[in-house]
Amino acid sequence: MIRWIVGVLVLFSVSTTLHAATDKVVCYFGSWATYRVSNGKFDVEDIDPTLCTHINYAFVGLDSTTSVIKILDSWNDVSLKGFERFIALKSINPNVKLLLAIGGWNEGSSAYSAMASLSTTRKAFIDSAVTLLKTYGFDGLDVDWEYPTLRGGSPDDRTNYITLLSELRIRFDTEGFLLTIAVAATKDYHRSAYDVVQINNYVDFVNLMTYDLHAYWDAQTGHNSPLNAATWETDSTTSMLNVVACVQGWLDDGLDASKLILGVPAYGHTFTLASASTNGVGARTVGAGTAGPYTLEAGTLSYLEICERLQTGYTTSWDDTQEVPYAFLDTQWISYDDVTSIALKVDYAKSQNLGGIMIWSLESDDDKNVCGGGTYPITRAVYNSVFGSTGSTTIATTTDIAATTTITTSAGTTATASTTSTTTAVTTTTTAASVTLVCKNGFARDPTNCQYFYQCDSTGTAVLNWHFKCQTGLYFDERYSYCNWAYLVTC
Repeated sequence: MIRWIVGVLVLFSVSTTLHAATDKVVCYFGSWATYRVSNGKFDVEDIDPTLCTHINYAFVGLDSTTSVIKILDSWNDVSLKGFERFIALKSINPNVKLLLAIGGWNEGSSAYSAMASLSTTRKAFIDSAVTLLKTYGFDGLDVDWEYPTLRGGSPDDRTNYITLLSELRIRFDTEGFLLTIAVAATKDYHRSAYDVVQINNYVDFVNLMTYDLHAYWDAQTGHNSPLNAATWETDSTTSMLNVVACVQGWLDDGLDASKLILGVPAYGHTFTLASASTNGVGARTVGAGTAGPYTLEAGTLSYLEICERLQTGYTTSWDDTQEVPYAFLDTQWISYDDVTSIALKVDYAKSQNLGGIMIWSLESDDDKNVCGGGTYPITRAVYNSVFGSTGSTTIATTTDIAATTTITTSAGTTATASTTSTTTAVTTTTTAASVTLVCKNGFARDPTNCQYFYQCDSTGTAVLNWHFKCQTGLYFDERYSYCNWAYLVTC
């Protein structure tokens, strides 16, 4: 059975008001996925807005002549009412914040550098942004300039970027718009592109692109988004290429932790091995891996493409040092994230009191449950780990079971209740002893049976009628607040 099922989540239709310091789930939506085929096709209506607190519609661009925002796909965004349909997601979740993202890798830097260099062109840009946001009802703008001073930029961009953000902030405050940015992850960009302390003063939050840290261009296998450094990554360059180092670099240079949003990928990088017999981390490669059927890009696969491939005979493995999985078959090697590695990243973000988690990107996830891990396994793993709950989707083929349970809660009250549990296996009746339950991350494991657990309310008290059962073969893992394979759980 493929490794990403190791951290399979229990999905249930109970909402919670629990909020920690890490309380944002920022999701990007790549609107171009509407042109993909078969299982990969993804439209606005495929978005589940209950799994995100903020969603960024990607991307619009910048007109290099006029310095105003340019709609890159007017057929999809305007003629087919992509913008309007996106804003209509608020009818499902009125609390979700819907932003428009400008920029991205393909846009480069030169047009943004020229726009930011003059007060007149900055004003033209800001005016066009306000007009577009108001016209369609967006809640704000996400600026994804990749990157100031680089890729066609100017040395003056580092200063001009701050000026642009300050002027956007002043105008957006009068209009009630959010202002966010997406930034390169590693600390070396701070010297060239980012005045971190000043950024802290003007944006609502910063989406940290902590992925693409290793890929086929390294000429050896490596992880797309490793949590920690490899044992051999000890020099000044390679030691930066992990999530912990990236986050610490931004925090050390002055960004408020509550404004830092840790990016996690719903995609992976692929490699072609030089030899099928040498297939560990750091193995020599001869280029990108083969393209997937939906994204059609050598060297990169969406999570959906990865989970489909893993069902075709791949060997999966886990890197204990860098805390991410990888897989290989013959000369093909895949670096990716699964629900286990995602939960570890969220746990790290919480330990640093970061503002939240960002997902790139929704259309790359398995939104249709093609692979059997539930709908949106990556996005749902983030949401579950952040909030201690999932969205509105329930597990298919469930059986409700009645149980009489006597519990002494953390509040000290003892009660007996007829509760309903959810199982994907057989009907079972359990009776818990009178014990004190301790809520951790919104849940408490049933001390009499490790397959069962309780959800806790906003006061940290186990709720008697929120009693759930893991799927057959899985035990509730208190470390990460989801159901895990029994051999990985201390019971």
